[in-house]
Amino acid sequence: MCEKENDITLDRNWCREQVDRFAAWEMLRRYVLHETKVPMTNAELCDTIGVSSTYTIRLLKSVHKRLEPKNDN
Repeated sequence: MCEKENDITLDRNWCREQVDRFAAWEMLRRYVLHETKVPMTNAELCDTIGVSSTYTIRLLKSVHKRLEPKNDN
């Protein structure tokens, strides 16, 4: 078998399942390396964790929607 066939990081489904872990790892890595005050752009984060640049926007909207008080009118 070819190496690319064995590379799990090329499997889109696997990457989708792991994206939260990738983001958490990047945050932990920056904390441990004392890089928390070094700015990181949205594009840099998304590139590092392998997602589209709209990922963080969609994530924030999803969190906002879940935290919004329910309108039971």
